[in-house]
Amino acid sequence: MSKKALLLALVSSVLIVACTTTSAPDPRFTPKTDVVIPAQVVLSTQKVINLEDTKWQLVALTRSVNANQIQDGAFLNFQSVSSRLNGSTGCNRLMGGYRLQGEFIKLSEIASTKIFCPRGGIVQEALLIEALNDTRAWRIEAGHLYLLDEQGDKVAVFEVR
Repeated sequence: MSKKALLLALVSSVLIVACTTTSAPDPRFTPKTDVVIPAQVVLSTQKVINLEDTKWQLVALTRSVNANQIQDGAFLNFQSVSSRLNGSTGCNRLMGGYRLQGEFIKLSEIASTKIFCPRGGIVQEALLIEALNDTRAWRIEAGHLYLLDEQGDKVAVFEVR
């Protein structure tokens, strides 16, 4: 038998024995069933909501005289794979790009289709696009997404859908 064949047979035997050998569990890694959670620790049952890959429905444009009177259908979706933004102004489709860095965000190339919008739709569209162009930061609290300008003021509010 050659040295190579002998070495291969020896290594195979060791591996077979090692894979079939059982040992007692290491007590350092055995889960404890008597663990007590201190009273000051609060376990949350709330679902974690991410900025990206979530549909955000527009609920307020803070620079508008009628900030909370939003036409149905306006939403945003930040797509993590492509760093692209898509959505609707409530009348026209919306698209653009974005760049995230922690709580800071820079939206770019914001554009929309140009279908005729009834009455207030064109005003809402202009205010939403202006808010997106002014956005520099974001924050999520209690199921709401807040887009913030350079001064940290809210420019738009969305809720998860």
